Amino acid sequence: MRPFNLSEQLLHDLGKDIVNGVLKPGTVLPKVELLSEQRGVSRTVSREAIKGLVARRLVESSTRTGTVVKAREEWLWLDPDVLIWASESDHQKEFFMQLNQLRFAIEPAAVELAAQFATEEDKKEIRYRYEQLEKYYNDKEKWPEADYAYHWSIISSSHNELMLSLMQNLYNALIKTRRINVTISSKKERDRSLKLHKELMEEVCNGNGKLAKEAMREQLLQVESIVKAY
Repeated sequence: MRPFNLSEQLLHDLGKDIVNGVLKPGTVLPKVELLSEQRGVSRTVSREAIKGLVARRLVESSTRTGTVVKAREEWLWLDPDVLIWASESDHQKEFFMQLNQLRFAIEPAAVELAAQFATEEDKKEIRYRYEQLEKYYNDKEKWPEADYAYHWSIISSSHNELMLSLMQNLYNALIKTRRINVTISSKKERDRSLKLHKELMEEVCNGNGKLAKEAMREQLLQVESIVKAY
């Protein structure tokens, strides 16, 4: 990951404080002049950071009320930065449960579409990505990326651009939860996970949409049980 410039770092720090509840909804942020003094940065840096918070709908700025933290339901939750801040917050477990619920809403449908629309090139890629999962089975550093690439190969085979765009936004949060899952999972759970991944690959490549959907749901149910135990 490239280093942050000053405005990005301030945006990151303020964003994390908001998502973590240090700066609660309704809180009025310091004016630019005071914020700059407190953080040891220029006013330009502070303004750029505030613009970033506004763009993510975490705050609202006006000349009358100043810069105010908005209610959680108004935040742009699917922004990649907001997602990663939430994944690093004190409410991490609750966030990962919601993330898995979102996956339940998307991925079973995506794999069913993949079983219907995957080309021979798509299937070749899916099989290759499964082979990478087997290769990195005992490598807890490489498994999360390999697992994401495997699921991406299937979801991309749905050829649904809206689903693909959404899953790209979720990338950092999905990698984060995979790193935690692989760290806390037992060998028995990991063995079952690999078995379910193989079943999903086979059903998609064989064009069995209903069975692919069931295999994906089984994977997500296992993730749910692991997160609950976290």
